[in-house]
Amino acid sequence: MISYYNSSSNLNDIGGLQTIAIAILGLIVVFLLLYPFYVKTYIKRYYYDCGDQFITIKKGVFAPTEIHVQYQKIQDVYVDQDILDRMMGLYDVHIASATVTSGIEAHIDGVNAEVAENLKNIILAKIHGASNVSNQPQVSSSTPQKPQSNVAQFNQKISSDTYPISKKWVWSSFISAIFFSIFIVIFLAIFFIRIIVDSSNINYAIFPLLLLLFLVIFFIKIVVTFVWKKNYYFEFLPDYVLLRTGVFSRQENHLPYKSIQNILNKQSVLDRILGLGTVVIQNAAQQMVQSSRGRGTVVESGISIVWQPKEKAEELNNILNGIVNKINPQNSSNMMGL
Repeated sequence: MISYYNSSSNLNDIGGLQTIAIAILGLIVVFLLLYPFYVKTYIKRYYYDCGDQFITIKKGVFAPTEIHVQYQKIQDVYVDQDILDRMMGLYDVHIASATVTSGIEAHIDGVNAEVAENLKNIILAKIHGASNVSNQPQVSSSTPQKPQSNVAQFNQKISSDTYPISKKWVWSSFISAIFFSIFIVIFLAIFFIRIIVDSSNINYAIFPLLLLLFLVIFFIKIVVTFVWKKNYYFEFLPDYVLLRTGVFSRQENHLPYKSIQNILNKQSVLDRILGLGTVVIQNAAQQMVQSSRGRGTVVESGISIVWQPKEKAEELNNILNGIVNKINPQNSSNMMGL
């Protein structure tokens, strides 16, 4: 049987693909040529100021924005680095209040380590000062005023050094990595790998490949978890809870005690089996998370102290409740076990 094909059609198809490739390459070149001018304009228009009452941040080229965040409204301050920032030695300082807009817009971009540390300390000092002013008791002018202290006192250092992650975290990590790897392999097998099956023969050659894929994903997941644990650190400081996390990117959260809204004790099914618990500290800050359909969902912000023995998690919960009740009684938190 002789088959024929249309060579001119094939040439037209190749020519069309070449045209599309050239057009895409041209767009990339134009973007690379114009991007430096965009960055220069962005930096020129970028402005921030830590005033006496609020922080002002102005940014944007095509759609400029200006946001003002009062210090007494700030719920969280954190410093982070993505992979590119780490390569260039830059940091972003984020300020979150109880509005979604602040979570998106209120951050100071691209400063060095010294500036980021100074900005963090200035903002936290301003928050502490604003809190002291707002918590002053209303008394007559003839009565001497005693400022209410917002500084928590501890008999010992409370951190991941004194409350370390339980050794059972290894089992939790291994079991989670196994289930995660199985899920990814099944997903890839269904959507990206063609398993040839006919009435008389099954292509078993695919199973060693799936096993290898499982081992690779499992190994990567375990390595990432170990690196995350190595970088994990929390500490209860006099004015706020400090949390450092990250693997490829780094983040340092500073959650003032006065902004704490809820303290939760959470346990997954695996945590209950292993006798572990997680202390979740929530504030009123909000973040916007995009769903797969493009719809924005508002979620509460906060930090988590993970992989604690159940009794240690309850101790941390009670300590935090005592601090919040003393510093900010109107934000009394409830301990919840889930």
